[in-house]
Amino acid sequence: MAEIPPPENPIEAILRIGAGLWQSRALWAAARLRIADAIGEEPATIGEIAEQTGTRPDMVERLLNALVAIGIFATAGDGRYGHSELSRLLRSDHPMSQRAFVESVFGDEHYEGWGAIEQSVRTGATGFSRHYGTDVFAYFTANPAAGQLFSEAMTATTRLMEMVLLATYTPPAFTLAVDVGGSQGTLISGLLGANAEARGILFDLPDLIERVRPKLGNDRLDAVGGDFFESVPEADLYLLKLILHDWTDAQSEAILSNIRAAIRPGGHVAIIETLLPETPEPHSGYWMDLNMMVMTGGRERRASEYGAMLEKTGFRLEKVVPTPTLLSVVEAIAA
Repeated sequence: MAEIPPPENPIEAILRIGAGLWQSRALWAAARLRIADAIGEEPATIGEIAEQTGTRPDMVERLLNALVAIGIFATAGDGRYGHSELSRLLRSDHPMSQRAFVESVFGDEHYEGWGAIEQSVRTGATGFSRHYGTDVFAYFTANPAAGQLFSEAMTATTRLMEMVLLATYTPPAFTLAVDVGGSQGTLISGLLGANAEARGILFDLPDLIERVRPKLGNDRLDAVGGDFFESVPEADLYLLKLILHDWTDAQSEAILSNIRAAIRPGGHVAIIETLLPETPEPHSGYWMDLNMMVMTGGRERRASEYGAMLEKTGFRLEKVVPTPTLLSVVEAIAA
């Protein structure tokens, strides 16, 4: 019979959880320095890695040793370092690369926003606005390099989720779908691939649409720039993937009201978000909820909260579809 390990010392537990900040910053540094790219296919020496990354050999060795200790990167003997299953996801050329996500979401603007979490809890203002003096979306518009990195991060981290979503969720029949705030258009492109007679519209801010339009390569998919707080194109299916969690209840209701004004009779809306449990229990969605608190002023919600919001804006909740990912689909019909 296997021996049951002793319970963790409470002091050690607190320190382990607190040290997550150090681990996160070490992971971010590896992504920012593109260490995984420097290692490449074969294990590399510290000298080779330092030369490729523009770092001091002794310092990058210390960073790598710490990351090896938690399973990111591996030692290969003779002073060389190679990849683990985790570090391969930090390579820029990996099909499921998370490098841009780690660099964007665990550093720079997000790091500064979380640094002001105390003010968010005390006042309700975002930590981001406390530090930068503007809201996050205005900042990314004014700083296109940061905005592009964030867009790449969101595309990278949701690509696998979208693949699973498209494999497990069948939307109601439609002839024209709008991906509201659809960024790079990967979700709507996948949806059209499974619905050969349908058409789609990628709808996002004009500057992003101008960058994305030449890359779409689908004659059934149009790209339209606009502001979903003002209006949205007419259609019979609307996709809202990781959109409403960016906004307050009042702002989310404004978006849904604009969709209700444009939707065709009998049309549907599919809200794709992380759903919090109806009563508190262990769930990773609570950490994303705090991220929304410090970054955007939005929040993660329970299914019942989305149901009330939909009823208020002229929709009727039809079903909630969980997926094997963190995302669920809240599907509603125009009432």
